[in-house]
Amino acid sequence: MQRQWMKDLRERSPRVHCITNYVTAGDVANLVLAAGGSPIMAQGLHEVEDVTAICSSLVLNLGTLDERTIPAMAAAGRKAAAMGHPIILDPVGVTASRFRRQAAIDIIRQAPPSVIRGNEAEIRALNLELSGHEAGNTCGVDSENQGTVRSRMEIACSLRDLTGAIVVMTGKEDVAAGTEKEYIVRNGHPWMARITGSGCMLDGLVGAFCGLHGEQGQAGLLEESVVMALCAHGLCGELAAGETMEQGGGTGMFRMHLMDKMSLLDDETLERGKKIEIR
Repeated sequence: MQRQWMKDLRERSPRVHCITNYVTAGDVANLVLAAGGSPIMAQGLHEVEDVTAICSSLVLNLGTLDERTIPAMAAAGRKAAAMGHPIILDPVGVTASRFRRQAAIDIIRQAPPSVIRGNEAEIRALNLELSGHEAGNTCGVDSENQGTVRSRMEIACSLRDLTGAIVVMTGKEDVAAGTEKEYIVRNGHPWMARITGSGCMLDGLVGAFCGLHGEQGQAGLLEESVVMALCAHGLCGELAAGETMEQGGGTGMFRMHLMDKMSLLDDETLERGKKIEIR
C-alpha cells in the first residue's frame, strides 16, 4: 500500500530538534514547517537533552561549528541515541579543516548517526578519515562531483559499512547507501546549488520524514523515509525552477518558490514525480 507521506507529516507534525548553523536556521525551520513538521531550533548545552527528549528526531549540522556547539551536539546525540530517535548528521565543510573532521568523527563515535548526509567531497573525506587516512584540507562546503554514480555509491557504501548509518551523497544524482538496499534519486534542479542552505533544508526535511518512521528495528522504513525526503526536496526544486523561469525570475524568486512548492506538495504529486532507482 502506498504511504501517504505528506498527509502523515501534516497530521502528525513530528517534532524535529535541529542544531543547525545560524546562516540557514530560518530557512531550515520554515521548510520543515512547510512540509508539516514542527522544528525546534535549540542548541544551549543545558537544554538540548530536554529538548531532544520531546522530539521525534535530531538533526546535527556542522555548518557554523564552534567550541560551544560541539558539546551540545554530543549531549543531544547521546540522548537521542538512548531514546532510539533517528539522528541525522550533516558534516558540512569537513574538507576545510582538521577541526571539523575531528568534530564529525567524535560525534559519530559518541552518538552513532542513523543518517549521514553530505556532498561528494564531504562523504569522501569522512570515509578516508574513518579508514585511517588523512583527508587533507581542500575547498569549503562546495561540492565537486567528479565520480560516476557507481564510484560515488561505492564511497557511500564504504562509509555506511564503517558507521552503520544510511549514507546519502547528494549531487547531480543523489545516491543513498541503505542497510538493505541502494538507491539513486534523480529529482532536483541545478538552481538548488545556487542558493545558500538547500542542503541544510534537506537535513531538516529528512529529520521530519524520519520522525514518522524512525523507531529502532525499523531499518526498512527509515531508508524509505530518507529516500522519499530526497524525492520531495528535489521535486519541489524542479517545480520551483519551472515556475521561476516562467516568471523570468532569478535565485531569489526560486528560493521563495521552493518553500511554496513544499507547502503545497501532496502525495499524488510526490508519487507521480519521484525518480527513484533501486539496486
